[in-house]
Amino acid sequence: MSDLHSLPAGTRPTNAVRNNGPDNLVLERAKLRELAEGWPSYRDACEWENFSSLFHDNAIVYTTWSGRIHYKDFIAASQAGMDGGAFIMHRCHGVTSDIVELPETGTLRAVTKLKATITQRFTISGIEVDAEADCRFCFFFEKVDGVWGARFVRHWYEKDKLLPVVPGRFPEIDLEKLEGYPDGYKCLAYCQELTMGVNVLRDMPGHRRHVGTVNGEKHDLLYRLAKEWLDGEDVDM
Repeated sequence: MSDLHSLPAGTRPTNAVRNNGPDNLVLERAKLRELAEGWPSYRDACEWENFSSLFHDNAIVYTTWSGRIHYKDFIAASQAGMDGGAFIMHRCHGVTSDIVELPETGTLRAVTKLKATITQRFTISGIEVDAEADCRFCFFFEKVDGVWGARFVRHWYEKDKLLPVVPGRFPEIDLEKLEGYPDGYKCLAYCQELTMGVNVLRDMPGHRRHVGTVNGEKHDLLYRLAKEWLDGEDVDM
């Protein structure tokens, strides 16, 4: 097993300001938190104009069911999914932000991590269940002309479970098929493919403990990309 008590080697940004930073960055942190929490708050309530305000032009998001997609296309796909019966909600649990000022340009960049639970309602064989996936959003923010916005949004999918809506009523699950999905989001992926007509990506970033899998590799890669972003490099998801 990998060392669960450290970040992947070379991925901790050494030039970033985080908790207990200077007072002049407190307002910036408040803005970043509101933006990060805006994803679940606005999306769950179908406040699409407000949701759009989280992003800079040409921003890219990446989820299990949508894959890599422009944020405007993600909105359109989300709306179509809701019209087709998809019911996805979120719970927010905590936010951290690493902030840097790039010395060459004075541009402010940040990586904000939001702990959340994705909860999606499904009906399988006439029985309602909720798939709940514990995850961390990873927002790549940049401040341009005085306005913060996301350039990229990804997730670490860490663990999930499947719950009956009515106690004692649970559909039959193909356990062999279920175990074919990544550990971090296998219940969510199983239900999404079964009911939404989508092909869920199998290589999304997972948890540090998923060493030896593509999800573990993508976990480390996302940390490396976050560091590169804060180091002022151009990154691509």
